[in-house]
Amino acid sequence: MILSPVAVAPNSGRVPWFPEDVYYHRGHAWVKLGEGNTMRIGVDDFTQQVMGDIEGLEIPPLGGKLDQGEVAWRVRHGKRKLSQLAPLGGTVVEVNEKLRKDPTLINRSPYEDGWILKIQTKSLNKEMPKLMDSLQFKVNFDQDKAKLMSSFNNQTLGAVYGDGGEVIKGAATKLDEGTWKKLVTQLFHSSPEE
Repeated sequence: MILSPVAVAPNSGRVPWFPEDVYYHRGHAWVKLGEGNTMRIGVDDFTQQVMGDIEGLEIPPLGGKLDQGEVAWRVRHGKRKLSQLAPLGGTVVEVNEKLRKDPTLINRSPYEDGWILKIQTKSLNKEMPKLMDSLQFKVNFDQDKAKLMSSFNNQTLGAVYGDGGEVIKGAATKLDEGTWKKLVTQLFHSSPEE
């Protein structure tokens, strides 16, 4: 049997990356512990891959209040909009102003330069146990992904995962409305936005 190399599509993705120095919320937002009760938060690598190049971002204003597990921000690519849940509750003390000029910074550096907000937490000791470290999050993500995969047919699945593991960059824009809603509710634990 002769094997030939397979051409990689220009929009193909890769297996999502979940660094060990941050904590994760089941809705695919992360939090990096800071000094005192000030935390940096943003979207994970999986989110930015699924959405494709982020074209817009709706964020709360300075002084805005967030509750853990409630909508914190919305990211947009084309006509698809995703509401993401706050990993921790608190008050917005800083907004990443670079994102106003270039929201694709989230795509290039989701855990560093593409952070979204800094918040002053209100109940760190109460809310931290609801977050996961990278190992726990990978296990949780794989379980959610397996449930989602079992509900898709192979053709639909191919629009999200190139080979069952690598995310197709910009999959959000390739999915029909029903599949998009299923992805948002089952993997992001959120509600689809119109």
